[in-house]
Amino acid sequence: MDIKSRRFQCRRATLNDVSSMTEFRIRMLREVYGRLEDGVTGELRRVCRDYFSRSIFQGNYRAWLAEDGGQPVGTGGMVLWQKPPTVGCLSGRLGYILNLYTVPELRGNGICRGLLTELIKEAKSLGLKYVHLHASEEGLLIYRNAGFVDPPVKELELKLD
Repeated sequence: MDIKSRRFQCRRATLNDVSSMTEFRIRMLREVYGRLEDGVTGELRRVCRDYFSRSIFQGNYRAWLAEDGGQPVGTGGMVLWQKPPTVGCLSGRLGYILNLYTVPELRGNGICRGLLTELIKEAKSLGLKYVHLHASEEGLLIYRNAGFVDPPVKELELKLD
């Protein structure tokens, strides 16, 4: 079967999917940072597994999986958090979309777009007024096409050691 004619299914991830989500997170971090230092991967795998298990159970991380014939081929998640109320967002509830990952051999087939669509629908169903994300160069066009824009105020960060 031609890859372009495949039908991918997106579904809400559960605690049973933590291993797949963890492996996809490790793969994504390797792509972003290159080779991980010896000893880092095992610890990273452990803390990611702990985070996903705890956060899905608590309900402050919503995850989705894309599958092809029952096999996971992509994932995406959204951290739910709250800040003080502000103009335009009186609840202060926000979503941060991250971990959008598709296996390299299936990229360009709409999997990321499908996962992003599900995450946005979920954010709307939760009554969130805003979601934000960090865009890689690869994903920028997908996010722009979904309606994401540059924030009106530049965000800065400070790394604390």
